[in-house]
Amino acid sequence: MQPNLKVLLERLLTYDVDFVLIGGFAAAVHGSTLVTQDLDICAAITDDQIAKLRNALKDLHPLHRMNPNARHSFLEYPSDLRGFNNIYLSTDLGVLDILSQAQPAGNFDEIKSRSVEISLYGRKCRVISVDDLIKIKASMNRPKDKQTVLELQLIRQNSNRMPSTSED
Repeated sequence: MQPNLKVLLERLLTYDVDFVLIGGFAAAVHGSTLVTQDLDICAAITDDQIAKLRNALKDLHPLHRMNPNARHSFLEYPSDLRGFNNIYLSTDLGVLDILSQAQPAGNFDEIKSRSVEISLYGRKCRVISVDDLIKIKASMNRPKDKQTVLELQLIRQNSNRMPSTSED
């Protein structure tokens, strides 16, 4: 299979995984020109969510990618989730990073409480707020993140200038 982050994201939405889209894909959803090579999500790493993730990824050969000498299948490992805060996978559709927190914005529940819900590929998807994404990208201090911060600040500034459509 060819890497396809759109299809990977659709798969997570279809299988009702509870997550917030973060990272470069979220920046692009907000209007950034950033091109990303992976899909980053923030999610609670619980037995229920891992079962949903495994079901969503079962035919995509998900492998843990951080240790090239021990590329365990995510379908079997870990059997015990205690101590896992992040899971970094390679799949047939691309790289998927699952984070239980994204500092300095906070943990999954905190990020989710400030996220925005949008319609994406015909389904509801939670996307990290522009403010939280700016905090995270600014803390990373990489050239591509600095550029994304500038774009997101302009996006935020322009959205604050939009006239209200509600009637008083």
